[in-house]
Amino acid sequence: MSAAQIVGRIAGVDAGTPIAQSSLWQDAWRRFIRNRGAVAAGTVFLLILGWCLLAPLVSPYDPNHVDFVHAYESPSWDHPFGTDQFGRDLFTRAALGGRISIGIGFGATLAILGIGVVYGAVSGFVGGKLDNALMRFLDALYGLPYLPFAILALAIVGTVNFWTMVVALSIASWFITARVVRGQIITLKENDYVRAAKAVGVRWYAILGRHLLPNTLGVLVITIFLELPGVILGEAFLSFLGLGISPPDASWGSMAQDGRDAYRAYPHIIIIPSLAIATLVLCANFIADGLRDALDPRTKET
Repeated sequence: MSAAQIVGRIAGVDAGTPIAQSSLWQDAWRRFIRNRGAVAAGTVFLLILGWCLLAPLVSPYDPNHVDFVHAYESPSWDHPFGTDQFGRDLFTRAALGGRISIGIGFGATLAILGIGVVYGAVSGFVGGKLDNALMRFLDALYGLPYLPFAILALAIVGTVNFWTMVVALSIASWFITARVVRGQIITLKENDYVRAAKAVGVRWYAILGRHLLPNTLGVLVITIFLELPGVILGEAFLSFLGLGISPPDASWGSMAQDGRDAYRAYPHIIIIPSLAIATLVLCANFIADGLRDALDPRTKET
């Protein structure tokens, strides 16, 4: 018996049997599902998304139908979340409000990623004087306060709707993403495969798009779930101040604002949207933490 066969017997495989290979994403998925907190948070996150998408479709109530006879009803079998001051079913309105809040959250987060990725990638890849100029400009922008600048942007636009909220929440929020992407690009562009691509005459934008940016995908996925809580809380804060989506449409923030005046007598009106916001924010943070551990090569088991 040869040495290879002896080693194979000890390892439990025959000599010459190919070793199963796994990709980075397969390894990351296995590590992620072993994180019970992240899996539980992801499950709750998907349940919230499913509720927001499906509940208005199967609900027998019109979310904008006013019926003062049933105003301020407590939670019951007919109205699981009770009714508001206009007698509207809160179960249905909270689901519709979740659509708007989560939609604004993802829309603003993708806008933040788009601006931050382009800015940071160009700055990190080109380097030199351009990188220095772009970073000094970014340092100056760090002085912009996030929420006051969002309020100012809404005041300048004058009209508050889904897209203006996305712009207001993303216009001063992409700075950290740009710095993170820049740091990743500066590290990755020193690899041998980038030097080889330059040696054979590959254009800079092809190197950036085909070799460097795909290798930052893991960081960008984590960034999505790190930015999402801040954006949702920002939308809720603006809506609570009366600067959110105009009635009869509603978001979780505007629903909390509606319940502010009557929360002592009817606390369920403000508790329901507040719990929805808190649950979504906690789930996004747990998912981001699980993704960070799963996608970090240093945690890979040997």
